[in-house]
Amino acid sequence: MTIPAVSNKSTKPGSWILGGGWNNDLWGGDLPAACWIDDVTPNNPVWLSRTDGHMGWANSVALTLAGITNLTDNPRGGTIMRTSGGEPTGLLIDSAMELVASQIPEVSIDDRRDALQKASNLALTRGVTTVVDMGRYYPGMSADLSWEDFTDVYLWTNAISKMKVRVCLFFPMVTWQRLADLVNKMGHSLSQWVYFGGVKAFADGSLGSNSALFYEPYQDEPDNYGLLVTEPDALLNMTSESDLSGLQVAVHAIGDRANDLILDIYSSVASKNGMRDRRFRIEHAQHLAPGTPSRFGKEGVVASVQ
Repeated sequence: MTIPAVSNKSTKPGSWILGGGWNNDLWGGDLPAACWIDDVTPNNPVWLSRTDGHMGWANSVALTLAGITNLTDNPRGGTIMRTSGGEPTGLLIDSAMELVASQIPEVSIDDRRDALQKASNLALTRGVTTVVDMGRYYPGMSADLSWEDFTDVYLWTNAISKMKVRVCLFFPMVTWQRLADLVNKMGHSLSQWVYFGGVKAFADGSLGSNSALFYEPYQDEPDNYGLLVTEPDALLNMTSESDLSGLQVAVHAIGDRANDLILDIYSSVASKNGMRDRRFRIEHAQHLAPGTPSRFGKEGVVASVQ
């Protein structure tokens, strides 16, 4: 396998090489490793996100910058992939990605503003006039990123009347109070272009990264049932408080066990807070246990299949 972006010899030594979209299922299933790209990137840290956003691939330079060694513990809700000898392979799953991502310089405000314009133009060429932006928040990543994009990009672009598509914004559920305060002050609409949708959290990881949470283990990893990336008590409390504040709640869940967990939380919150048209969402709702699909309709939960 060749990776043109990684083998770019014109890259200045010491600068980051960033990319993504790789899918090991397309080349036979073998997971990549730092050693695959170390020879062509001896002087540059590399970070390549998997297509699902729940796994990242780093070279040895990036691992060193992040201080990741065979002695580094797995963070809560994340995994550092290792060799049989315990050495990091270069793959980081879910919240472990922050170990490297935190070392990457932030994209400039001008570049992010330009990205919004380019993305909007592309959407319009496809006939898309309204989108939902769930933000840059992933397990282990800073919850501030979504708010920085709102302030630096959306708020600014709206103020100078340069919005081109309507956007419904969701923010990390851990910041529900901040969004509730904003909605109480401004209402759910900043303008005809920007709408405050609600909050989002994560229950598990992804199937392709073997981190979606299941009742049964993965066939190729008999000790791996997936990852619970947010503690259930925290999910329950944040969901309840967000709901009481009138915010729509969306939670990412892919594995059957994760979906049942979130449906149970939603049922508990609805019973406690009283019935209303709250439209709880489960993002993906990908793998469901027998009997689970009918719960969505009965309990009024949106299966946001993607």
